[in-house]
Amino acid sequence: MQIYDILPDLSKIKALPGSNRSLLLSSGRPVLVIFWSVSCSSCSNFLKQLAEVPEIKSKRVVPILIHIYLDREQVSLSEIKNKLNQLHFDAVSLDDIDDRLAAVFQFRYVPALYLFDKQERLRFKQSGKSSTNLIEQRLKRLLNEK
Repeated sequence: MQIYDILPDLSKIKALPGSNRSLLLSSGRPVLVIFWSVSCSSCSNFLKQLAEVPEIKSKRVVPILIHIYLDREQVSLSEIKNKLNQLHFDAVSLDDIDDRLAAVFQFRYVPALYLFDKQERLRFKQSGKSSTNLIEQRLKRLLNEK
């Protein structure tokens, strides 16, 4: 996925139990897509930090968490749900069990993050261990765009 590409249709991807799909109905806000895995410890830490970012916490951004399976790991839905409950992250939570979205987004490492503007065009992406400071700056800039 390249900068200015359009957000793919996520409506056909399986939602995880407890997912807040109602967030998808709120158009006109930036969308933050995050790929993560239960078995990725840096993903858990990163998601905990992201959950505290003011722009995400205040629902000015639509967060979409997409669980992927690393190395064909066997993870149950209850394990994923338990991890999401521990993270306290109010988001749309999807399960990419067939790697359809992983193929579209073409990332190499998790966590992988994609920030789309209000018109659903990709404006920023990063994968691997990262800092929330840069993401906060990007979010503020996107939210202040006309």
